[in-house]
Amino acid sequence: MDALARRLVGGLLRHRRAVLGTAVLLTLVGTVFTIRLYGDLRSEVEELLPMSAPSVVAARELTPRLYDVSNLSVVLEGEDPAAIQRFADALAERLRALPPTVIRSVDYRIDAERAFLRNFGLFYLSIEDLQTVLQRVRARIQWERQHANPLFVDLLGEGPPPLDFQDIASHYGGALTSVQRFRDDYYQTPDGRRLVMLVRPPEASTGYAFNRALLERVQAEVAALEPRVPVPGLRVGYDGEVATMTEEQAALREDLVTSGLVVLAGVTLVLWLYFRRWRALAAIIASLAVGCAITFGLGELLIGNLNANTAFLGSIVVGNGINAAIIFMARYMEERRAGAPAELAVPTTWLGTVAPTFVASFAAGLAYLSLAVTSFRGFNQFGIIGGLGMALCWLSTYLFLPPLLLVLESRRPLDFTDVRGAARLTSLLMRLLDRRRGLVQGVSLLLLTASGVAMATYRGDLVESDFNKLRARHSQQSGSIYWGHRVDEVFQTYLTPIVIAADTPEDLERVVEVLDAKQRTLGPEAPLREVRTARTVLPADAEAKLPLLRELRALMPDSRLSLLPEDQRQKAEQFRPPEDVHPPRWEDLPPSIREPLTERDGTVGRVALAFPARVGAIDVTYGRQLTDVVRGAIHDAGGHALATGRPLLIADIGRAILLDGPRATLLALIAVSVLVLGVLRRVRPAATVLAGLLMGASWLVGLAAAMRLRVNFLNFVVLPITFGIGVDYAANLVLRLRQEGPGSLARVMADTGGAVALCSSTTIIGYASLILSDNQALAGFGLLASLGEVACLTAALLALPALFLGPRPRTP
Repeated sequence: MDALARRLVGGLLRHRRAVLGTAVLLTLVGTVFTIRLYGDLRSEVEELLPMSAPSVVAARELTPRLYDVSNLSVVLEGEDPAAIQRFADALAERLRALPPTVIRSVDYRIDAERAFLRNFGLFYLSIEDLQTVLQRVRARIQWERQHANPLFVDLLGEGPPPLDFQDIASHYGGALTSVQRFRDDYYQTPDGRRLVMLVRPPEASTGYAFNRALLERVQAEVAALEPRVPVPGLRVGYDGEVATMTEEQAALREDLVTSGLVVLAGVTLVLWLYFRRWRALAAIIASLAVGCAITFGLGELLIGNLNANTAFLGSIVVGNGINAAIIFMARYMEERRAGAPAELAVPTTWLGTVAPTFVASFAAGLAYLSLAVTSFRGFNQFGIIGGLGMALCWLSTYLFLPPLLLVLESRRPLDFTDVRGAARLTSLLMRLLDRRRGLVQGVSLLLLTASGVAMATYRGDLVESDFNKLRARHSQQSGSIYWGHRVDEVFQTYLTPIVIAADTPEDLERVVEVLDAKQRTLGPEAPLREVRTARTVLPADAEAKLPLLRELRALMPDSRLSLLPEDQRQKAEQFRPPEDVHPPRWEDLPPSIREPLTERDGTVGRVALAFPARVGAIDVTYGRQLTDVVRGAIHDAGGHALATGRPLLIADIGRAILLDGPRATLLALIAVSVLVLGVLRRVRPAATVLAGLLMGASWLVGLAAAMRLRVNFLNFVVLPITFGIGVDYAANLVLRLRQEGPGSLARVMADTGGAVALCSSTTIIGYASLILSDNQALAGFGLLASLGEVACLTAALLALPALFLGPRPRTP
C-alpha cells in the first residue's frame, strides 16, 4: 500500500503542471455552475418537504385547478381615520392604473359585500327568525294603529314594542358577518386608526423576482403619494405571501453575504496566526477552492437549486472541508522545520496524514450522506452537497496540494523555522493534564452526568411549534410578522383558509358532512370556525322564505317607516327587504366570496374552504389538529379529495422531522463507527476514538437540553454532522499516537493537537458566522453546531488524554 501511495505521489509531483492545469480548469467550470446554483435560491418552506409529502402532492395537483389567493397586504396606520381613507382611495387609484401584468386587483372596501347583504341578507335568516321579525313588526304596527285612534285609551300605559333585532343579527351566515366589523365600508378598524389594502398579483406571476418587483413598485407608489395626501402620523407596513417571500429571501441573501465575509476573514486570520506564511495560506485556500467549486458545481447538476437549509452550506463546507489541508500543511511544516527538503517532506506528509484525514473527512462525509437517505428535502439535499464537499475537499487536498507546494517552493523555499503554530495553547493543555489530570477526569465525568440529568429531566415539546420563531428577526420587529398581527386585528379571521378540492360535487359533500360531524363531536375544541362551500354561501330554503320577505316588505312602506323615531327607523330599514326581493343566485355573490370557490375552468361545487378558529400564526401543534381533522374527514369520506394550506404544510414538516431526524442520526453514528473500525482495524484505538466522540456529543445534547432548545427543520442536522466532524479530532490524535509510539503524547499534542485545534477553529468560524444571521433558524443552527464543535474539541484534547491515553511519562 505504501509503495502504491509513493508511486501516486511521485506521479503527481512529476506531472505537476498538468495536474495544476486540470485543477484550474475544474475550478473555472465548477465556478460557472456554482454561480448558477446560488442564483436559484428558494426560501419557501415547502422546498424542504419531500415531493411525496401530502401537502406538496396536493399543492402540485391543485395549483393548476384553483385561483391563486396570494396577496400583498398594505397596512396603513395614522391618527386621522378620514385622512387614512383618502390616502387609501388615492393609492388604490394609482395601483389600479398599473398594467394588469403587474397587479390583478386591489381590494380595500366592502361595497360589493354591503350591497349583497342589503339585497339578500335576510335570506340567510332561518324561517323561524323571519317569523319572529314579522311578529315584532306586526306588533309595532298594531300598537301604532291603536295609538293613532283618538278613542283608544291605553289603560296599562305600555310603551311601543321596540324594533330591536340584535338577537337575530348574529344569525347571519359566516361568509358575510365581516361587513359588520369595518368602519365606513373600508377594511378599517372601528377606531379608524388602521386600514388594510389587499393587492393581488396576476395569476401567472410567481417567484422572488416578481414578488420583489411588485413590493418595490407598491412602495414607490406609496412614497410618491405621501406628500400629496398627508396623513398625520402615517406608518405603512406590508404583509401577505408576497411580502413574506420577498422579506425572507432578501434576509437569506443578506445573511449569505455576511456569513461569507465573516468566514473569509475569520479563516484567513486563524490560518495566518498558525502558519505565519502567506504562501502556505495561498496553497491551503487554493486546494480548498478547487474542492468547493467542484462540489457546488455538481450541486447545480444534481439538485439545481438551494433551499433555506442548503443556502449556507458554502460557509459550512469551507469551515469543514479545509481541515484536511490544515492537517497536511501542519505536518508538512513540521517536516520542513525538521530539515527535510520539499521533495521528501511532501511524500512523508502525504503518507503520514492520509489515513487520519481520510477517516476524518469521510466520516464527516458519511454523516452528511446519512441525511441524504431521508425523504425530507431539507435534510437530503443538505446531505448530498455536504457529503460531496467533504470527499471532494479531501481529494483536492491530496491530489492538488502536493504539486502546488512543490511549485511554490521551487523559486524560494518556505522557512518555517520560527513558526510554532499553537504551541502556547498545547503547552497549556499539557501542563493542565500533567498537574490536574484528576481534576480534568472529574470534570469530564461530572459534565457527562449532568448531561444525562438534563436529558432525563427535559420537559415540553421536542419540536419547535412556532415557525415565526424561525423566521427573520426583522420580520418580528418591523417586518411581515409585525404587520401581520395588525392585519389580523383588522379582519379577525385567517385570510388564507385550508382549501379542500374533490373529484366531484358529491365527493365534496361527503367530505363536508364528515367534517361537520367531527366538528360537532369536538364541540368547543373544534379547530375550525367555518367550512364554506358553494352550497353554504347560498341560503337554504330560499323559496320558502320568499313569501315571508314579501309580506315583510309590504308591512314596511316608506310612509310607515317615516313615522318612526330616527334610531328605530335605522334598525327597521336593516330588516326591510328590497322592493324586487328575490332569492340570490350564484352570480349575485360578491367576487370575494365567489372566486375562491370557483376553479379556473369555471367549475363550481368541488371546492370547500376550511377556516381555522384561531386568528394569527398557526403553530405545529394547532396545525397538526387542523391537519388531522381535515385529512381524517377526507379519508373517512372515501379519499376522493385533496387539501392544501399552510397549516397542513407546517404539520407535514413537523412529522418529517420526527420521522427522518432520528433515522439519520442513528445511521450517521453507525456509519462513522464502521469507518473508524475499518480504518483502525483494532478495537481499543477505535473504541478510544468513539469514546471521545460520544462524550463530546453527549455534552452537546445535555447542554441543548439544559438550555431547553427545541428541534426544528434545520438544527436537527447538528447531531448527525457532529458525529462526522467531531470524530476528526479524536481520530487524528489517536492515529498520530500510534505512529509515534508510547511516550509521545506531548509531541503529538504540540503538533497534531495544535493542528486539530486549528481545524476546529475554522469549523467553528463557519458555524459561528451563522449566529449573526437575521434568520433565526440559521442563527440557532450556528449556535448549536458551534457548541457541538467546542464540546468535541474539548473531549478530544482534554477528556480523551486524561481518561484513556494514559499519563505522560516523566523524565527521571
